[in-house]
Amino acid sequence: MLPLSDLIAALKTRWRLELFIVLAVLTLVGIWIALSPRTYVAASTLLFDEPTVDPVQGTQASGQDGVGAMLNTQSDVIKSIAVAGEVVRNLQLATPEVIERWEAATGGTGDVNSWYGRQLLGNLEIASENASRVLTLQYQSTDPQFAAAMANAFATSYLDMRLKLNTDPARTYSRWFQERTSEVRENLQKAQARLTDFKRETGIVDNRTTDAEIARLGELSNQLTSAEASAAALNARAGSNAAQSTDVQSSGVVQGLRAQIASKAAQVSQMSTALGPNHPDMIATKAELAELRSKLAAEVGNSTRSVRVASNAASSTEAELREKLNAQRQRMLNLSSDNAQLDVLQRDVDTAQAAYDAVAARLQTMRLQSVAPDTNVRQLDPALPPLLPFSPNVPLRLLLGAVLGVLLAVGVALGLELWRPRVRTAAGTADITGVPVLATIDLSDSRASRLLAEAA
Repeated sequence: MLPLSDLIAALKTRWRLELFIVLAVLTLVGIWIALSPRTYVAASTLLFDEPTVDPVQGTQASGQDGVGAMLNTQSDVIKSIAVAGEVVRNLQLATPEVIERWEAATGGTGDVNSWYGRQLLGNLEIASENASRVLTLQYQSTDPQFAAAMANAFATSYLDMRLKLNTDPARTYSRWFQERTSEVRENLQKAQARLTDFKRETGIVDNRTTDAEIARLGELSNQLTSAEASAAALNARAGSNAAQSTDVQSSGVVQGLRAQIASKAAQVSQMSTALGPNHPDMIATKAELAELRSKLAAEVGNSTRSVRVASNAASSTEAELREKLNAQRQRMLNLSSDNAQLDVLQRDVDTAQAAYDAVAARLQTMRLQSVAPDTNVRQLDPALPPLLPFSPNVPLRLLLGAVLGVLLAVGVALGLELWRPRVRTAAGTADITGVPVLATIDLSDSRASRLLAEAA
């Protein structure tokens, strides 16, 4: 067994051979790399935002049950035929050659964009990290520019599809709500027309009409009470003793005539003591007294008739007010029935108005959602053409080639050394001979080399 020092010296001595072997291996690896088909992978990332406030409705948007489930669902959408077909349309990849291949494979049935998009999906890989809202779209191709273009195209087509999935249902509902709006508007107009016609027929304008009728009923009731009291008093004065009533006896004319009669009666009494009954003055005075009494009787009769006329007028007024009160009560009964019908018609209008407002609000919401400009998904990093191929892995192959070359060079050098061993160090000589080395000569010195050559 050669000493380790001799083996190390042998490796140093055969460095040219070792370098040649390493370079040869690296050359073969380079040829292998050059002959291997290159495959490039371009990556684009999509960020799914946290659920936020809906910009249209102003409410908290509900999220998925879990990030993993949401990302798996969106991965399936990205790898769908619909998205792949949009990629082919957007990039106009359906060239005549592709169409010819499609016709040869399918006989011209189906859609060439979907057919070619299904083939493109074979080179698309989608990856995601755990508990992350980022999806990575990786596309593999022999052309780095095409790989980057396809990764970006799939990301863009998915974003367009995501927006379309959000807006298309809103457009459908918008059309449906537009039709419902026409229906509920017509119902509201009919309900309002019925209410207006009923108000016109009954004369009810609003609640103030009822209040006015109630006030009128109260006023008539008060007037009737006063008229009843007044008529009762006048009827009492206009009874059988109307001439003795206060109204007649307190009349100024009656009291004046009574005073004149009393004065004439006193004058007749005085003259009766001095004059005889046939005396002209006595006869004239008695005639004046009789005339005064006749005027008193006539005036009492006139006053009595006035009291009776006032009593009759009060009774007529009482009867008229009672008739008006009864008519007002009947009108209030009719008005109560009309108000009940009015309430029903008003509730119909309120219900139709509420339905119209609700449908109109939903229509406005659907219209806004149908033109929403964005979703909660963003393209975080666009794909760039890769500088190094994904396959073959040049750095890895070069590293493996270097390691293999070094191992092969060391193995060849050690194999040659073991096949034809040489003494290369003093320690090795001492180990082989068992005799200690007394001195060493450095052959790298040119003078020592010449002396050794002359001695030989």
